[in-house]
Amino acid sequence: MLKVIPFYTGKRDIDEVLKDRKSLEILWMEILLNGNVKWESYLNNDVVKGAYEKACIWYDKFGYMIGEYTGRHPLPVRTGVIDKKEYRKFIEALAFVSS
Repeated sequence: MLKVIPFYTGKRDIDEVLKDRKSLEILWMEILLNGNVKWESYLNNDVVKGAYEKACIWYDKFGYMIGEYTGRHPLPVRTGVIDKKEYRKFIEALAFVSS
């Protein structure tokens, strides 16, 4: 079950998400904050794989906070640079899923 994307776009399942540009832009946050979906089973899709890699980089930077607020199991370690312009959206989504 999706948590973040329905709040922002109204899309409720992966098939809808993969057809919606706005949903795809925030798919990485869904992966980052939602450990209830078996994301690894979707990694054969290049778009999902890219979002998963981005989520792993963000988890490397903010994993402790994400774990504490969401109970999400750790993502694989990936090092990389995050876009600090997306930080506000990340914090907003984190607050939403943790409430």
